[in-house]
Amino acid sequence: MFIGWLKYRDVPQIVEIANEVGWLSDAFHLNLMLKHSPTLSYGAYDGDKLVGAVLALEFEKSAIIKYLMVTPEYQKKGIGTRLFETILSVIEPYYEHTYLHANPQLLNFFQRYGFEKKIEIGRYLNVGKVPPFHFTNAHAKELENANFDAIITKLDYETFGEDRLAFLMDEMERNSSLRFALPGGFQHSSVVSARNIYLGPWQVRADEREDAEKLMKGVLYFRGLRRIYADIPLSEKHVVDLYEAYHFKKERTFYHMALGKESIKFENIYAFSL
Repeated sequence: MFIGWLKYRDVPQIVEIANEVGWLSDAFHLNLMLKHSPTLSYGAYDGDKLVGAVLALEFEKSAIIKYLMVTPEYQKKGIGTRLFETILSVIEPYYEHTYLHANPQLLNFFQRYGFEKKIEIGRYLNVGKVPPFHFTNAHAKELENANFDAIITKLDYETFGEDRLAFLMDEMERNSSLRFALPGGFQHSSVVSARNIYLGPWQVRADEREDAEKLMKGVLYFRGLRRIYADIPLSEKHVVDLYEAYHFKKERTFYHMALGKESIKFENIYAFSL
């Protein structure tokens, strides 16, 4: 067993492991992570077989660790610990803070390394059951805001306190991407498998709730016959209330955990990035 950098040729196997352990991802997103942070992506190999992985993205001040996973038949052999300690040793000295989204059963594991639980995140799902609402061509045209790039540039910086645009804009260049914007916020959704839509990133200033509801109506109008997933901050009642008003149901819970000083405005977040 050895730990080494992941390669693009590993992506199909990473997707297989993600499907086995219940992470939501796809080849487009994983290839993009390898492109942006190639030296922050590690795999565990048994000979030529990839049996585990962990990936991270670096931004201006922070790094996010994602997809710490080991294929089921290789679990409980210390492989996940080796992967995590490898990537943390590379990240920790260079960034003001590091964050991740943890399954509840791994909460104690991450706390051993100094990560603190900040908020709960709910994975919400809509399976095509939406309440009646009024939506017209005029509403759709309003959402096709020509100032999308300017809005996301300003608002994402307000929310996260750093420049994250290079990766976000590449993520939104999928063939299936649907991008909306209003003066108070922006929204992105995309197809991540034959049956599933992922909603995010979606941010709206906390005092612009009318814009948030317009964006919700837009995504349901254009995507509403598909399964729509979104990861949302359960700490923000106005966000939870909007999803539940439009018949989304909570399917899973995660924890947003951070190492180091963090100042994210969770009240602006209506859906995290994939």
